[in-house]
Amino acid sequence: MLSSCREKVDNSIKYGGGESVNIVLLEELKLNATTESDNPITYYSDNDMVVTVNSEGVIKGKNVGMANVTISNTIDVITVKVTVSLYEEPTTDFYVSKDEISNIYGQPNYIVDSGDTTVYIYGSGNDWYSYAVWEMDFFFIDNQYIESDLYIRSDVETRLDEFLDNNYYYQRSDTISQGDDTTEIYHIYLNEENPEDATVMLGKINNVGQYEDICVFYIPYEYEEKFDYKGIIRKKLRI
Repeated sequence: MLSSCREKVDNSIKYGGGESVNIVLLEELKLNATTESDNPITYYSDNDMVVTVNSEGVIKGKNVGMANVTISNTIDVITVKVTVSLYEEPTTDFYVSKDEISNIYGQPNYIVDSGDTTVYIYGSGNDWYSYAVWEMDFFFIDNQYIESDLYIRSDVETRLDEFLDNNYYYQRSDTISQGDDTTEIYHIYLNEENPEDATVMLGKINNVGQYEDICVFYIPYEYEEKFDYKGIIRKKLRI
């Protein structure tokens, strides 16, 4: 008697990414998924206003927010949570070396070196860093990372304000004199609601440079207590 056997087909979906994916506004990213099943893989976003996905599994961030993208072949289903941010925030692991920043972000487009101070510049000119950010700078003193500056296109200011309000804690706004004009430019935020617990301070500065862009800087923050002559504790923000 002759008999034949058919090797069992693995109908599962092989997906090489994580359960959560982070992209920035208008960024595209391919979700790499394969299957041995005869059923083709299809992709679906539950919020096309935030994330779209095509038949090849390429997602695109349309607006800031979150959406779930489903990868299916009718037998197996995988769901990927996609978060769209306005921009990629710089690391706030301050005081690391230049090499450690290069390991995270790659080699900078430009390096400005002036004695003890060095600036790594990503983007700038015709090579934008991302849709919203045209330049991201890392400042080093004696090979220690001490500040990041991002230059952001002014037409996304409403989205930027929403992003800062949703992720940080507003402290105050200051003004600065520039020639005969006085312009409100500094908007200060902290990464914790209680200033005593904060470790990072953000500053938003309007009308920067010849293109009147917005600069958002990230610097280390330290809460400081002072005593006056009567022994009363006066607490202040150290900026």
